[in-house]
Amino acid sequence: MKRSIVNQELLYSTVAIVKYFPKAFFLPQVDGNKFYEKEMQDELKQRIKTITADSKRVWGTMSAAQMLHHLSLSLGGVLGFFDLPDESYWLSRTLFKWILVDFFPEQPRGLRMPLNFVIPHEQWFDLNTEKELLLTILEKAWKTPTESWSAHPLLGKLTRWQWGKLVQIHFDYHLRQFSA
Repeated sequence: MKRSIVNQELLYSTVAIVKYFPKAFFLPQVDGNKFYEKEMQDELKQRIKTITADSKRVWGTMSAAQMLHHLSLSLGGVLGFFDLPDESYWLSRTLFKWILVDFFPEQPRGLRMPLNFVIPHEQWFDLNTEKELLLTILEKAWKTPTESWSAHPLLGKLTRWQWGKLVQIHFDYHLRQFSA
């Protein structure tokens, strides 16, 4: 299957990265190792449990259930819950990985990668089912050594620290999107 590396989503993401770059110098970095600590585990579980059908989004277009499904795809894909295609290419595994995981302390608004994580607006998910699935995926993530996780569909192979940081900033971004 041939795919285009240059696409509209990449353009939107490049704009988001460029706009966010100056802010990245002034925010404290996220410690990827904290993802594996009990305090962070409890915090993430509690924040996910506060999401309800009445949760209003602050930005974006996803519903609360779609957002939970998106987070399940993002982490569950590397743990075997979903079969996601490899969308990586040299630039995404090098420069993008360095910028988005190693350098940026949070996820910039407007980032739109990879393509298979995009949830169609009309796709419906049951909120409670998605919440339980995401909590199950998190439990498996905390119990499974990261060395046995699959490569990220866009960023490639990540270290334990990089996985911890990426999950924290991605989950925080979307949970804040619904004031959780």
